[in-house]
Amino acid sequence: MNKSDITLIITNWNGVDLLRECLPSILKAVAFDKSRTYEVMVIDDCSSDNSLEILASEFPTVRRERTPNNLGFQGANNYAVKLADSPIVMPMNNDVKLHEEALFHLANRFNEKETFAVSGKFFSFDESNFIYGNRGGYFNEGHFFLYEKDAEDDTQTLFACGAGFMVNRQQYLELGGFDSLYHPLYYEEIDLSYRALKRGWAIAYEPKAIAYHKVQATITQQEKRKQIGYISGRNNYLFLWKNILDRRLTASILIYTPLYLLRDLLKFKFRFWVCFWMALKRLRPALEGRKLEQNAHLILSDKEVLALINAKRNPLKS
Repeated sequence: MNKSDITLIITNWNGVDLLRECLPSILKAVAFDKSRTYEVMVIDDCSSDNSLEILASEFPTVRRERTPNNLGFQGANNYAVKLADSPIVMPMNNDVKLHEEALFHLANRFNEKETFAVSGKFFSFDESNFIYGNRGGYFNEGHFFLYEKDAEDDTQTLFACGAGFMVNRQQYLELGGFDSLYHPLYYEEIDLSYRALKRGWAIAYEPKAIAYHKVQATITQQEKRKQIGYISGRNNYLFLWKNILDRRLTASILIYTPLYLLRDLLKFKFRFWVCFWMALKRLRPALEGRKLEQNAHLILSDKEVLALINAKRNPLKS
């Protein structure tokens, strides 16, 4: 069997209806890009809805794989990336459709030197509204905030969106893939991209590559919405503790975090107390990850990465 140039990896858990909705557009995008060879793989995370059997019947050209046990989004992706042998892989949610030309435009960005990953412009599933694309990030009073850049801004993005992005397979594996520290969801792609940026690798944004995302179509089956909010807040803390190595930024985290927690306590607001407590339970693996980053060969500092990402604007004034 000939080795493909690119392997699309679609994670699935009890999402056979979503696969039926999305796979036709993905296969159409594969057919459009005649300059490369593609493999489409569905990695099933121990579903109970006969997803793989239905795929075999309705989409026989799609490679079907199953995790040995339920690994969650991060673990299932890492398992599948190891199974693939293409130099470029594309982790995808099972609730994403692609514009016919999307893969062509994403893959072209790997002609540029130092490209680690690239993602594109995402619209709502009904194709009517832009929802996200190029992200930036900044620090203010010990906290890390994300913001949306202009949809046509093709400067480097802070992170390639986990719903669907192409990435250099060897470098993905070198970084250890998605970190299960953030299990079951959120921040794994920010963590991966941020560590890549500090190594001098580029995270590209390609506005000509368009996808359509049915946001939270799968994860809301697994986690209640309120709990999702707690997990997102928890993972923000974990990301900071693991990845922010700059002394002044670290000091600001240590100073402002208790001040904000005290402020919330006095106002009888407890969301971030819950998030902070949840994060403390994972402090040890976060600090172990931090030690690995401190010992890694990093090219850019935290401040240099943020300056690179925010080059066109001052997010504090936006």
